[in-house]
Amino acid sequence: MIQLESSVLSNEQLTENCWRITLGAPQIASEIKPGQFINVKISQTHDPFFRRPFSVFRRVKGDRGYSGIEVIYEVIGRGTEIMTNLRRGDELDIIGPLGHGFEWYRDKKVHVLLSSETGAAGLFLLGEEISKTVNEYGLELYILLDAKSKKTFILEDEFRTLNGKVLVSTHDGTYGYHGYVTEMLKNSIDSGEISVDCVIYACGPELMLNALLPICKQYGIPAQVSMERHMGCGIGACLSCVCKVNKDSVLKYRDLKSSHIQFSPEAEFGYALVCKDGPVFNIEEVLFDE
Repeated sequence: MIQLESSVLSNEQLTENCWRITLGAPQIASEIKPGQFINVKISQTHDPFFRRPFSVFRRVKGDRGYSGIEVIYEVIGRGTEIMTNLRRGDELDIIGPLGHGFEWYRDKKVHVLLSSETGAAGLFLLGEEISKTVNEYGLELYILLDAKSKKTFILEDEFRTLNGKVLVSTHDGTYGYHGYVTEMLKNSIDSGEISVDCVIYACGPELMLNALLPICKQYGIPAQVSMERHMGCGIGACLSCVCKVNKDSVLKYRDLKSSHIQFSPEAEFGYALVCKDGPVFNIEEVLFDE
């Protein structure tokens, strides 16, 4: 984990509520793994007091290796509203890389990235890694993206630079498949376009991840999901980002001695810290809210 002062290199608006900020952070760029995140102090004052967690979208290449990172953010509160006023040369305090990221299945031939809107930002680094080995190992990479409408769609062009097939959907039907990305996934599996012998990596709203769970159960598809929670510290100290988890599944996938997961003796569930045990979990581990 590194704490550093980073200069803003650029800050551009992509849609009405979505922005892309580029930060000079070569150390973090060289160490970040797919699915990990950074925690950013938005201003030089204590207002806002808490840092904001962000996925790293992609690394920025310079003349001598990596020069920085790109972050995609949606304006949903006061902190991100303040971020829209950042300009080139402004300084930000960053901590990262943080968290447990994706571990892609080397024994699978078919890999599926599944996301909704800004969730796509958390999958690009993983897509790059898989894309580089597609030809060498005969892999198939599918990238399924969705948004509420065509005007809110982001990052499609960037994902189309990868060595994979991009499928798009919109909730209102203004672009691509008419419906949710999970519905498009199920149709693609039922039609045979995507093999049932695949693995899924997903990042997006919890409603999307919850809708993915029965699909994975129906077809026996393994999946890893990136969870979102409000975080106070991002390093496991404040205990504010808990996620409910299934005891049997957790014991199947990880060693409790190296985790922060706590179980109640009277219950078959427990709580994990998204900032330390995640943000990436096996989908079987998570108990989604009803």
